[in-house]
Amino acid sequence: MSNITIEDLSNAGLQYGFSRTRRHSSMKPFVSGNSNGVDQIDLEKTQKQLTEALSFLKAVQGAGKQILFVSTKPEVRQMIKEAALSLNMPFVAERFIGGSITNFPQMKKRVDKLHDLLGKKEKGELSVYTKKEQLLIQRDIDRLDRDFGGVSNMNNLPAAIVIIDPRHEAICIKEAVHAHIPVVALLNTDCNLKDIEYPIVGNDGSVQSVKFILNTIKDVLKA
Repeated sequence: MSNITIEDLSNAGLQYGFSRTRRHSSMKPFVSGNSNGVDQIDLEKTQKQLTEALSFLKAVQGAGKQILFVSTKPEVRQMIKEAALSLNMPFVAERFIGGSITNFPQMKKRVDKLHDLLGKKEKGELSVYTKKEQLLIQRDIDRLDRDFGGVSNMNNLPAAIVIIDPRHEAICIKEAVHAHIPVVALLNTDCNLKDIEYPIVGNDGSVQSVKFILNTIKDVLKA
């Protein structure tokens, strides 16, 4: 499935947790030590978790089901978008709209409206409106695309969700739990393991470490 080594994880900086004072109690088993006040994450456990998460995601993909990629952190948005697009999977990179999972039919209506307006624009059907009306319609298109463009190819609820930093995506986690959708998450020592079926404990605040995890997921699912 993957030949990721402890050295690979270390080179990506995944071993760096937060200070002991910020450590969530559920993370204690995954901390191997503390250096200069910073928790050191046990990369042997991270390696095992990553392997299990990759096997799960590969099985989901093999069943022809969709995986939703979510991270609205500014420094991760472009990476999560690129990873999802390369796999033809849906994504949320700007903001997670409450009800996107728990009230999926309503969200789907917004996506359908986006498709309808884009279709009319492409066919030149908006030319019948005044310039002011066209401007308002374009603003509507821009807003819908910002909020729902990443999930425009998601016709049903996803079979899994990949999240970077669940503390930052609390609404998404809550809705995933409600809908019984398994979550794969890269999460640091300040996060709660509860409700994460496939946790990957590691540095979720470094661009290098996040990029490594997303690239690994991408490479495995493309293989």
